[in-house]
Amino acid sequence: MQLNAVAFKGVNYLSNLKSDDERQVKRINFRLDQTEYTKLKLSAETYGLTVSNYAKKLALNSKLRQPYFDHTATKELLLELSRQGTNLNQVARQLNQQPELPQTKQLLAALQAIQEEYRKLWQQLQK
Repeated sequence: MQLNAVAFKGVNYLSNLKSDDERQVKRINFRLDQTEYTKLKLSAETYGLTVSNYAKKLALNSKLRQPYFDHTATKELLLELSRQGTNLNQVARQLNQQPELPQTKQLLAALQAIQEEYRKLWQQLQK
């Protein structure tokens, strides 16, 4: 770090000049709706910080949680769920075309329950 002495009205002030490595040159932009911005601004004001400094402190001091699945495994699971969902839709279509079978209503109800579970699982994996 380079320090320069500055004299002003007989008082010697040291100005702190940062080296190129210490300067903050990277910029991050993100969008918020009005409600989110208001909440962030109020929180920043509570701590006496600007919105950008508050967001920076939150980001740098946050503790990341370990994901339940690694990214590759999640992608593979989503692909397999998509294939299974397609198969279930084909079975449902066949059952709907043969309403005269006595167990059609029960099978369709079971398929709908399975599809609902697939939907819930799909949503969890996409978080």
